[in-house]
Amino acid sequence: MESNRAPNNQMAIKGVVLVLALIAAGAFVLARGLDDGEDSAPVATQPTAEATMAPEEIPDPVDTPSDGGDEAETPAPAPDETQPAAPAPEVTQPPAPDPEEELECRDPSTIGVLVANGTDVSGAAGRLSGELNAANYVTLQPVNASPQTSSAFYYRAGYEVDAQCIASQLGVGAGPFFPMSDPPPGGITLETLGNAYVLILIGPDSLAQRPG
Repeated sequence: MESNRAPNNQMAIKGVVLVLALIAAGAFVLARGLDDGEDSAPVATQPTAEATMAPEEIPDPVDTPSDGGDEAETPAPAPDETQPAAPAPEVTQPPAPDPEEELECRDPSTIGVLVANGTDVSGAAGRLSGELNAANYVTLQPVNASPQTSSAFYYRAGYEVDAQCIASQLGVGAGPFFPMSDPPPGGITLETLGNAYVLILIGPDSLAQRPG
């Protein structure tokens, strides 16, 4: 009879241990549930300073030129038609050579001269050309020019002194002297001017009355 009682006691002990384990597990689960409930309670939060500030105003975007092109140019203002036109620049006369100062004249045989008659005095250009030719200047065939009010000497660039030398040779050292224009003055064409470095336009003055 004692051998049957021992197994029964062991089973009773195991049953008690199992019940205690179940009770402990239930208590643990209950306690865990209470903790989770406390942690999940909503927490009231204070609004931050950033949330209460008024939204910052964003400035209007500035138009920028596209990468593919330059900035649009501001159109230039229309010219003011009420403003007077700028006067044409005046042609200044070179100073007349000093009669006592010796001019550094080139060799006359290297200076081509064209004489054009701007008067109604017949043969004036031919007579003056002959006088210069006698002074060893290279004179071209004399021609007629449009009517002139006075005589004048025109020179190509670099031959101003030579024009003054010719005027001194003729006794009219005061000139006047002008740079050669394009086209030449007096209705003379470039073809007629040829290789002349100095052009003499005869007006109704002493140059037209020179003896032959």
